[in-house]
Amino acid sequence: MIDQMEFTKVTNSLAPELAKTYVILWDIGPTKPVPPKRPDTPKGKEGDPEHDLAVIEFKESLEDYGEALKAYKQAKIEYAKWQKDQGGAIELRMFSCDAADALQRDPARYHISSSTRGYERLKNHGLPAGHKPGRGQEENIRRAQEGEAEFAAARARDPVFGNPELRQ
Repeated sequence: MIDQMEFTKVTNSLAPELAKTYVILWDIGPTKPVPPKRPDTPKGKEGDPEHDLAVIEFKESLEDYGEALKAYKQAKIEYAKWQKDQGGAIELRMFSCDAADALQRDPARYHISSSTRGYERLKNHGLPAGHKPGRGQEENIRRAQEGEAEFAAARARDPVFGNPELRQ
């Protein structure tokens, strides 16, 4: 497994001045969906006005229940896709205004990472208790390291910034 500090070094070495305008957030993904509760059937005798009123309310609550079931189905699909693709938390690099918006809109999903400038001392790299980086994060780190190696190789071949022997 790749160390989190290595990832911070790799991503910040490409453009250190950009690290000042970005905030790095952990996206822990959608929460596991909870199925909706089916409404209780009305009690009482048929023909009684209170029972008839309860039947009308029951039919309305069944419509709401149907909508909640559709939302639950979609949430299950999104949760399964996230678990399949990412397998846990991943770090996202956002502009500070976008990060503030994400933290305000969904504080249960997004958390400030210890890779963010000024937050280096957060426990568990800024992840909430019980969470750890997922497979998607490891893939992001691997891609960043490959990009850094490619950049270093291109720089070494460059006559101005790299090898002075290549200068004419």
